[in-house]
Amino acid sequence: MHWGAMTGGWLRQAMQPAEDYFAADLQVLASYGLDVAQWPAARLMDLAPSRRRQLAEALRQRDMCAVLGIRGDWLSDDRAAVGEAVRAAQQAIKQLAGPMRAPICTTAAGRYHRFMRETSLAEQMDRLADALAPVARAAQEAGAPLAVENHGDYYCSDLAALCRRVPHLGIFLDTGNTFLIGERPLPAVRDAAPYTLGTHFKDHYAAPRFSPLGFEIRGAVPGAGDVELREAYRILIEDAPDPDRLAMILEIDPVEGMEPEETLRKAVQFVRSL
Repeated sequence: MHWGAMTGGWLRQAMQPAEDYFAADLQVLASYGLDVAQWPAARLMDLAPSRRRQLAEALRQRDMCAVLGIRGDWLSDDRAAVGEAVRAAQQAIKQLAGPMRAPICTTAAGRYHRFMRETSLAEQMDRLADALAPVARAAQEAGAPLAVENHGDYYCSDLAALCRRVPHLGIFLDTGNTFLIGERPLPAVRDAAPYTLGTHFKDHYAAPRFSPLGFEIRGAVPGAGDVELREAYRILIEDAPDPDRLAMILEIDPVEGMEPEETLRKAVQFVRSL
């Protein structure tokens, strides 16, 4: 099992100065005893080949790996543009998966969600299946299977059904995003677990809000909030297709009254207790 952390955004404050984003990321991960990064494939492809080779060697020397983030407007009405995005994704996976020692690739639907009126859920799932099938095939052939994230857009049961349609497609389970779409976390984890290849291992405090009407979630140190991460972890260990290969990436929203370094330290401490 691989453990890592998303070190962008507010957690970037925890980083020491480094020559660039990638070097800084590796520096922070190493300092906390973590071994997997999550890097955007498009950003890697924009680098000079010599720089990509340097990063690949840095991963090898540290015995680390990098999950590849693959992005595309998979549900666009412009199907020609979708085709271009698929080809770009296939090319990136072919060039990067091996050198970056990628255990998996991840993607998401983007700006769409199951409650949209103009494009029905059934149509969205059809478009996702068509677009992701060739990307999932390329990722499987490269040894870094593709996993689609629940990104505050679909229920985990929606994505599980999609996985049953698309060969080699798995789920990248964001434990906290279950709250975003109105799911109860543990039932959602049970739906996703048989297809889960990795996670954003995230926690939130949750509460109803009555004025204006809504549901409020706030950042929590993993293990301290309302997602019930210890039980979620147990479910994944029991039901994921290959628990030993899970890419578990800590994602932490800002926690009130706590500095980034302390937040990440406590998160890693919780992980070690599992």
